[in-house]
Amino acid sequence: MTLTPEMIRAHHGDLVAELDRLLPVDPPRDWMNADPVAVVHFLRDELLPHAHEEEREVYDVIDAQVKASFRVTETMRLDHAYIQQMTERLAALAGQLAQAPQTEQEALAARFWREADRLGAVIRLHLQKEETAYLPLLAQLAVAGGADSESAETILDVREIPPVRRHELIFETYEQLQPGQAFILVNDHDPRPLYYQFQAEHTGEFTWDYLEQGPVVWRVRIGRR
Repeated sequence: MTLTPEMIRAHHGDLVAELDRLLPVDPPRDWMNADPVAVVHFLRDELLPHAHEEEREVYDVIDAQVKASFRVTETMRLDHAYIQQMTERLAALAGQLAQAPQTEQEALAARFWREADRLGAVIRLHLQKEETAYLPLLAQLAVAGGADSESAETILDVREIPPVRRHELIFETYEQLQPGQAFILVNDHDPRPLYYQFQAEHTGEFTWDYLEQGPVVWRVRIGRR
């Protein structure tokens, strides 16, 4: 499924909540009792995979559609590279701390948390830039791309169709698609249960892209890979 700006924002919320728990702003931290391993785990296993997915689903999409002599997402990619570099630096410090004699642990712990706090500030600023600049741009490009292609696609408006008939008609329309084709579903509510049904019956075979998400009308482009 293609990521939408709404999905990315929701994941950002989860990441920030965990970041605030592990690296609170201006913390009254007891360095010796905090957990460096948990911070490294969060960075490696949650934040960086999210960053790599964003490069594929957001940055590459923006750069492909914005015609410029340079990649407009270059500064964001540099942020990711810095976060990756600092993650490995913190992982090395955490390893040293775990093996250090007690006389050296306090100094190493203080160094780890100072650098972790600085990285936390970079991550918060990076997410804010995405929220205020790049996700709105992604949404604008999606709308523009949809306007260019909708005339060649079937529009299936099920708002006046009895609910018991809707899913059957939607799947009939999908089955008529050739690979690479799509239709636009228009509905009066978020068709999220329909997505789960597609996921169960056509895993890996379909695409699902929100074009409009309420509050009155929902429009989704559903395609066959």
